[in-house]
Amino acid sequence: MIEQTFAFSDLPRILILAFLEVLLSADNAVVLGVLSHSLPAPLRRKALFIGIASAFLFRLAAILGIAFLLDSIWFQLLGGAYLIYLSIRYIAKQRKTLHLKPLPSFWKTVLLIELLDLVFAIDSIVAGVAFINNAFSKLWIVYLGGMIGLIGMRYAAAFFSSLIDRFPHLERSAYLMVGWIGIKLCLSPFSWTLPPPLFWSVLILLFLLGFFRRKG
Repeated sequence: MIEQTFAFSDLPRILILAFLEVLLSADNAVVLGVLSHSLPAPLRRKALFIGIASAFLFRLAAILGIAFLLDSIWFQLLGGAYLIYLSIRYIAKQRKTLHLKPLPSFWKTVLLIELLDLVFAIDSIVAGVAFINNAFSKLWIVYLGGMIGLIGMRYAAAFFSSLIDRFPHLERSAYLMVGWIGIKLCLSPFSWTLPPPLFWSVLILLFLLGFFRRKG
């Protein structure tokens, strides 16, 4: 990161990488929206705001440790397994009672948001490094483009959380989506990958199922 270079031709590349970050972080926005929604309404924006600030440091460390991330099979597996666990736990609780919602710890939620964001950052960082053709003098483009896209993704997460308030059935759909995303994440380190048309078709279908009944 010390010998970084700049040229005006780098500016369009930053915008392209920011757009790429938004596309690759669509599933991340769903997960962060679900996690932040577990907090009381006044604390959700605060949790996501703190997440933005700390993500600058986490993403920088991730870019500097890109070689480690490329080999972090267990890191992705643990993240995917946790998402599947969240989905199964929610469904199990719903079968027991409709009012089983203990208030989570604020800082625990913030920590989970950051750890899962780092897991999801692997795809976008690897894509960004490939985009600059492994020119490590241009790693700052990967960082800046990722940060711009990350801010947009955080607003998307807040919007998704607000949708759950308006459409109560969307919460069940959201946790099913989280479980589906977890399956994709667990498979990604191996050769068994979900075809993108299948992954996005199921994700969109689960999302739409949550809009059948609206509160009030």
